[in-house]
Amino acid sequence: MIINKHVMRSTNEKQVLQQVINEGPISRSQISRNLNLNKVTVSDIYNQLLRAQFIKEIGCGVSTKNGGRKPVMAELNVNYGFVASIDMSDQAVKLMYSRLNGKILHFQSFKTTDMTLTDVIDLIEDQLRNVDDYGTVHGLMGVAIALDGIIYENKILRTPIKCLAHFDLAKYLRDKLRIPVLLEKESSLTAVFERDFHDNEIFNNVVSIVVRDEIHVGIVADSHLYAGHEGEAGEVGTTLLEDRKLENHMESANDYVSEKALWQHLKVAKNVDRLDMTQIKHDYINHDPVVAQVFDDFVYYLSKVIANVSTAFAPDVVVVNTSILETIPQLLTEIRDTTAKMSSPNRQVPIIATKNVQSAALLGGASEIIHQALGLESLKMHFL
Repeated sequence: MIINKHVMRSTNEKQVLQQVINEGPISRSQISRNLNLNKVTVSDIYNQLLRAQFIKEIGCGVSTKNGGRKPVMAELNVNYGFVASIDMSDQAVKLMYSRLNGKILHFQSFKTTDMTLTDVIDLIEDQLRNVDDYGTVHGLMGVAIALDGIIYENKILRTPIKCLAHFDLAKYLRDKLRIPVLLEKESSLTAVFERDFHDNEIFNNVVSIVVRDEIHVGIVADSHLYAGHEGEAGEVGTTLLEDRKLENHMESANDYVSEKALWQHLKVAKNVDRLDMTQIKHDYINHDPVVAQVFDDFVYYLSKVIANVSTAFAPDVVVVNTSILETIPQLLTEIRDTTAKMSSPNRQVPIIATKNVQSAALLGGASEIIHQALGLESLKMHFL
């Protein structure tokens, strides 16, 4: 088996490893049947993966109905190595370490509001350079970094983080740490999370609507991230929407749909400088007309975005990723109903809320860099 920077070249090798990861614990005979490969080929690859410590044997399974020797079962060796994922904004750096099966080893957050970009990058480098090996064979195998902005071919073309645009962050960290470094849009990595971290559901076409200070969309099409022209796909926040109340007036989706816009509209409606979200939730549930109108507008414009993106990309599912639905989950029903009225009756796309608002991008980043570290970029891996 040829291994270069932990990347395996052979298609058969990759498929056998994929079987162990997704179906394990599994026997070599079952792998042979699943892949329709002869047992000699599978056994040869299996033994090489075992020697390289990519997989490990964990005991015997159940014998067949005809009796005979019980098969030896194997699974991914999660102690082969681990990966890091980072969510980087102009206010904080969130850092997560994960095993090769996607299980979280450690999470830490650093406030960076008053730090220079140089200090932030030094902080990241220092954390990655001095991380514990967690008892693994190869230690840290790669890092994925999530950012807002436009990223294309692992280069930052545009970002709200000051001075970072056009700085080759991936090359800088790769040269310093000698490990693969992957850069990707935060919204795109949330879509990867939805693709790979659903227990019993497989989504090959996913639209992830990320609502923060701006609204962005991550797109997975035919199981692969869709970037569009120079990474610009999904930048729906700048799209102009027609005002539902003012004739011939249009504003950007960010002005109508973002969390930042919603909080501002609620402050104006309640005539306050600071919001008490417990009170806002109480007012919503009890149908306070002022609060209800603000949320009705929010739902209307968000539904427009969802309907348009759903029509354009025909996903299996639309996932809404926002803390607003954590605070007021009842809004999801309104979003579904309003979007249905704006969509073709022949194409009603399921709309769900993400199960992990805070860590979706980090876990999606972990998945992407695990795929790369194991040489399985073009093959599916499923994490529980």
